[in-house]
Amino acid sequence: MPEEICRGPGRSAGGAGRAARSGLGRASLGLLVALAASAAAVPVRAEPTIAERARADALRREAQALLANDRPDAACPKLEESERLRPSTETKLELARCHERTGRRASAWALYTEIDAAEAAGGDAKRGAEARERAAALAQQLPRLAIVVSDEVRVLPGLEVTLDGAAAREVGAARPVEPGKHRVTATAPGRQAFSREVEARQPGELVEIHVRALEPHAAAPAPTPPAIDLERRPPLPYGQRPDPIHRDLMWVTGGLTLAGIALGSTFGGLAISTWDQVEDRAKTACREPGRYLDCAQPVPDMARRAMSYATVSDFSFIAAGAALAGTAVLWLTLPPDGPRPAARVQIAPGVLGGAVLGVF
Repeated sequence: MPEEICRGPGRSAGGAGRAARSGLGRASLGLLVALAASAAAVPVRAEPTIAERARADALRREAQALLANDRPDAACPKLEESERLRPSTETKLELARCHERTGRRASAWALYTEIDAAEAAGGDAKRGAEARERAAALAQQLPRLAIVVSDEVRVLPGLEVTLDGAAAREVGAARPVEPGKHRVTATAPGRQAFSREVEARQPGELVEIHVRALEPHAAAPAPTPPAIDLERRPPLPYGQRPDPIHRDLMWVTGGLTLAGIALGSTFGGLAISTWDQVEDRAKTACREPGRYLDCAQPVPDMARRAMSYATVSDFSFIAAGAALAGTAVLWLTLPPDGPRPAARVQIAPGVLGGAVLGVF
């Protein structure tokens, strides 16, 4: 079996019977050694900046005020952030006391143990004694959980063991945990994940989870080559035939045709109305109205403006005719996959220019 769960007050990883008879003395000593070794392996944290120190001190003062007002639930997060910004045994001790007041006894035990290990190396003896005393008292009130990993699993590359979603510390050692359910997982690349949920209930109870093997992933089946579709299908009707190039170009040329006709008609109307005004003014402002000679202002200006309107109208109709011719060419060059109505192009002369009309 890849794992095994053992319960009982007299078992521990690698000699639980002896640990039960001798109390937590040797286990605590071994835990202190493990903590010291892990602390030596952790890279040195950069010194906090002035801003970080100021923020940490402010958070600590706020937490102390909240604790004085019997609000440990609000004080603990501030102490945690203060400890993160500016680690110190004083802040850690206050955080451990705060966790203990909020019922997080396992977290408080872990902090007390760290403080005891730190102060044992020549720190404050009073803080160390308090942390050691509180850790021992809490250990008697909590169940313990040990994750025992076999040598076969321990050497797997990329092995990760977690307890309740966080990296498990001191794998193989029995650690106090909060009463209730806990989930242990073990993963490694190329291996099936191990996951077990256990429940630790009674104070002093020891629950062991043995991870004996992580089975390799089953080889994925070879992909089945896709079948080749050799079915012959008739061509789609013209109305459903995808022809994006011709369709898009026909939309463009058709739009240009309509724009040219609209523009030519607009400016043609302006030319006609402006020329009517020229004729009216010429009767009184020109010496020879019939020939528009010796005319006073603004008759010449209005005449030039009317001619400009007429020129724009002519060029607009010419452009519309060219665009319409392009539309007709595109229509006639479509693939003959279906019936289409006959095309008819008609040129209609106008007063100032002309119009090209088409039916498709």
